[in-house]
Amino acid sequence: MMSLDIQNDYLEFASILDDKYYIIDTIGFGRYAKVKLAINMEDKQKYAIKIMKTDPTTSQCRSDTFINEISTQAEFDHKHIIRIIYCRMNGNYKKIDGRIQQVSYFVMELANQGELFQLLEQTQQFSEKFARNIFLQLIKGIEHLHERGVVHRDVKAENILFSNGVLKLADFGFSTKTIDEKGSRIQFEISQHIGSPEYNPPELYNIGKQKFYNPEQADIFAAGVILFTMVIRSAPFKTSKSTDPYYSLLKNNKQSFWKIFSEIADSSAQFKDLIEKMLDENPLKRITIEQIKQHPWIQGQMFGQTEFQKELKNRYDMILSQQIVKITNKRDTKFSTRKSIKKVETDNISKNVQKQCYENIELIDKINAKLQIKQHSPKEQFKQQSNKSEKLKVGIQQKQQNQYSSRTNQESKRSSPGSPSNDSDN
Repeated sequence: MMSLDIQNDYLEFASILDDKYYIIDTIGFGRYAKVKLAINMEDKQKYAIKIMKTDPTTSQCRSDTFINEISTQAEFDHKHIIRIIYCRMNGNYKKIDGRIQQVSYFVMELANQGELFQLLEQTQQFSEKFARNIFLQLIKGIEHLHERGVVHRDVKAENILFSNGVLKLADFGFSTKTIDEKGSRIQFEISQHIGSPEYNPPELYNIGKQKFYNPEQADIFAAGVILFTMVIRSAPFKTSKSTDPYYSLLKNNKQSFWKIFSEIADSSAQFKDLIEKMLDENPLKRITIEQIKQHPWIQGQMFGQTEFQKELKNRYDMILSQQIVKITNKRDTKFSTRKSIKKVETDNISKNVQKQCYENIELIDKINAKLQIKQHSPKEQFKQQSNKSEKLKVGIQQKQQNQYSSRTNQESKRSSPGSPSNDSDN
């Protein structure tokens, strides 16, 4: 996350989205899209916008993933889930040289205190007390998803953001419902799982031994990896495969496992017990969210809200101070470059842009209507709206299940949201 103070003269040379938003900088990278810092021209507020190019090279799989992320995330209005404000399938993205790209995008609230990943990587070790505040918010966010029949399937430090002292779950590209339109429980095949290997549970590596897995328990396992990393300042293992020496120790010789990591950081017996239960090899024995909330470690001492926000702000300020020179140089370079760029004479979008999927546009219109209702009407009125968009979404998700295996092989390589942008412009 970059400094959010924008000079007015910089906006003159910013790219523009739909004549509504100034696009300032790249603040995150996804599998198929980039997250941009944007300023609304009317209300002057800052937002995060996830933008995906829609051109002849855009695969249907990517479009379906984009729609799935929007349709799932838009269902939620919860303090621990990043809120979607608006979405569009056929937006016009005007570059600073005059070129116009057709894009799909959705506008989100801006998490103004960065990622958990950044806090772990660039600030000092967390105390158990501080980690407890963060972890409890994470569990509440995951619990809210699970109670509504949704699993995230990509819980990791890069997808946990903070805004004004509040944790926010983000990136719902791999999320899905656990109940189909007939009310039946969906079975999740191991071969079709997605996510990040270092956060995946061991049952996902039992291909040939079992066919299905429980995605809720996979989310809990990932949360356990995050908790361990916050307190110990190290990942517990590279993967949870039986061949991984550290996970093998955790399964077979817990005393030796903890002895190794005690050289990095001391931790309480209650913390160790919770970690062992969350990272249990057997998903049937793995602790549930309700049991996590009742665990003695969770019941331990926590910061008050004011104290926690102060600690979080101090850590975020440390990150900004480390980045200020880099950010300033990057902006100065872009600003100078933009002044000298020759404008391209163009009035229309390239004729080669792929034809939009009308079903997707219809679904986006339905989602936007729901977002309007959520902002201006009681929740009960929202629940009574037409379920047509839900049926479209289920169809997309069912289609997506058949595409996960090939997509995982083709797009497994991820870029960290903290990676430097290679854009020549926004």
